[in-house]
Amino acid sequence: MKTFEIEITETLQVIREVKAHNYDDAYRIINDKYKNEEIVLTSNEYVDTEISPYIYSTNYTAKIEDIEFKNFILRNAENMLLEMSTEELIKLSFGDIESAINSFKKS
Repeated sequence: MKTFEIEITETLQVIREVKAHNYDDAYRIINDKYKNEEIVLTSNEYVDTEISPYIYSTNYTAKIEDIEFKNFILRNAENMLLEMSTEELIKLSFGDIESAINSFKKS
């Protein structure tokens, strides 16, 4: 029998409003509260569970390093990008909307 590494990821999510002068201040305030355990996520904030093969497993090293496989993945990604919403593209490319706006202003 083969051995497989399986990754289980649970996502918890909460939205908090905060008054601040700008996004960076708002982020810092919320991040500090989270680090200081003033904001604690519980099972009540459960959003999703993802179970998948662990991509960094040695079982997949050769395939990930294969240039033909990489080109196949790139072609598939190009097709998917055309179907994604602006919100999905923002998260994929910049992580969040504030980073996207800042990069756009600098371009």
